[in-house]
Amino acid sequence: MSLTFRSPGMAGSRTAAAEDAGNYAAGRPLPVRLLKLLSHVLPGERLKTAFYLGCIDLPRRMVRDALFAFYRFDHVYAALRQFGAEYTGGASILEFGTSDGYAFAKLLYATRYLGLESRIAVHTFDSFEGMPPPADEKDREWIAGDDWVAGEFKGRYEALQDYCRKRGYRNAHVHRGRFDQSIDAAVLASLEQHPPILIWVDCDYYSSTRTVFERLIDRIPNGCILYFDEFDNLNYGSRLTGEARMVHEINHGLFGENTELVLDPRLSLHSRRIYRFVRVPPNRMLTLRRGENTSTRVRWRGDGSPLP
Repeated sequence: MSLTFRSPGMAGSRTAAAEDAGNYAAGRPLPVRLLKLLSHVLPGERLKTAFYLGCIDLPRRMVRDALFAFYRFDHVYAALRQFGAEYTGGASILEFGTSDGYAFAKLLYATRYLGLESRIAVHTFDSFEGMPPPADEKDREWIAGDDWVAGEFKGRYEALQDYCRKRGYRNAHVHRGRFDQSIDAAVLASLEQHPPILIWVDCDYYSSTRTVFERLIDRIPNGCILYFDEFDNLNYGSRLTGEARMVHEINHGLFGENTELVLDPRLSLHSRRIYRFVRVPPNRMLTLRRGENTSTRVRWRGDGSPLP
């Protein structure tokens, strides 16, 4: 015959632990509790895992992508609508990195579709000879060594000019040459009458992106949208390389402590590709059709409910 001795507090401890476990389970969100119930119903680890991946994980990813996945032409229409509704005068869209004109054609049509063709000039800049080799380690792909190669994304300059002529785009301006040559005095002078409201940076390399900003930095108005096409794609958006490095350097004083690129989450969604240019004091400001702020403006009191 064997005897088991228990301390007086042992039963109470087990009871408390069971209660804590029950409280923990009860405190979980309802979907998690339902999954826990299903895990007791479904037999075997393999079937449970297949059910989770196919019926839980996959639909959630599809819904997230449908709601929040970034598409690079959404912000174009948002920017143009805002300009058309709120601002007067002319403006420009500047694209750097044309290749065969895939994005350029869509930028041009957006101005036509929204009735802004006469107000907005669309410029694109490229050597049309394809990409040069990387200048240094800041242009390199460091995850698997899959660097861009010389000649990649070669364009067809004459064919693109012909495309614009056939479709009657009088606001199309195609500039051939290296950025340090094609962003010339005539282009910079044109920005006085047509300041950029959207700068589309598809340079891929840090070195090329830096050349663009060195030429343009004193011509960009506050509020201008800056889109970086390869920001997230090269080395996961590391601040050490590519277009992401340019954003990091600007925001750490490259062109002065008074200059900042501010991430615009409404346009960027879950990416880090779209920023607003801010400089204090500014290079220039866009002209509003009608300002909101007046000395008589009041937010009148309503009732105490949370409804507006």
